[in-house]
Amino acid sequence: MPVQVDADERRRHIVEAALRLVVEKGLAAVTFRKVAAEAHLNIGSVRHYFADHESLVVAAAAEAGDRMGQRVDRCPAPERSGGATSRQYLLTVLEELVPLDDGRHREAIVLMEVIAASRTNPAFAPVVRKMAADLHTVLVEALTSIGVVHPVEEAVALAALVSGLSLDAVTPHGAVEPATIRAVLRQHVATLGP
Repeated sequence: MPVQVDADERRRHIVEAALRLVVEKGLAAVTFRKVAAEAHLNIGSVRHYFADHESLVVAAAAEAGDRMGQRVDRCPAPERSGGATSRQYLLTVLEELVPLDDGRHREAIVLMEVIAASRTNPAFAPVVRKMAADLHTVLVEALTSIGVVHPVEEAVALAALVSGLSLDAVTPHGAVEPATIRAVLRQHVATLGP
């Protein structure tokens, strides 16, 4: 009797292998051969689910972005706008987007790698643009709940803050610790309001 393979589970297994390789060795390590070895599969199994290197990398980046989005979606939005509850909501959302623990650290590495690669590889641009648009939407909504006068512009500034803190946390560029990230976010959110 042939072995039944759950296609969705197999695809997730391959994406997990790709994610591990990006974190451990960088984007260049995500070859079909290396991903197959990491996933304990043959190359044909990887090729069955992904047409090329770019589609595999896009799937890994999308998975990292989806995990962040799922965490943000679990943050309870305030029942009414304004005040400390709205500020706490914004802070909670921001903390889900930065590398404060091992899982978020790995996600940030994957996203930074793909964002940097999108500069020269147009295949990565759509997933990077989608993640940026999703982030912008979430931040504008949270800023609006506080009553920020110019939420669109402030969302751009907050996205830059999140990106900068994430970059510094996952590279030797800044080596920022989670406690510092939390303090910077808390201090910035405290300055926001109508």
